[in-house]
Amino acid sequence: MRDNHEGMPEILDAFQDGEQYFGVIAIELDDVSKKFRFGVSRRGYSTLKKILQLRPFDAMPGLKHRYFIAGVTGRIVDRKKPDFADFEIGVRVEQDKNGGTVSVESPKDLAQNLLWFYELKDFNKAEHLPEVE
Repeated sequence: MRDNHEGMPEILDAFQDGEQYFGVIAIELDDVSKKFRFGVSRRGYSTLKKILQLRPFDAMPGLKHRYFIAGVTGRIVDRKKPDFADFEIGVRVEQDKNGGTVSVESPKDLAQNLLWFYELKDFNKAEHLPEVE
């Protein structure tokens, strides 16, 4: 994995609006940055909230952390539920000059969405998603 966040989508937020759940992600391509809102499942929302609360360096309140998608690292199968599969996603966490990648278990739908953003090379392919200011 890379030792910086260059080229990685940044997870900015996760929120609930009524009965629907959303994530917000920022992507930079060719020095142009855009933020998109995308729908997630309830489990996906919980996973995004968990990611946004990671504090692997210093847990002191008020310190800014940033979270980047570093890719999908593997598949986990719950042997007790053979039809239920989760995936591991790599999340790069940065705080000031500290940075590192951790693995987070993610539901399949969220992992697929985040991998799609990670592989996105053309904003035209994301024109169906609402942009966020």
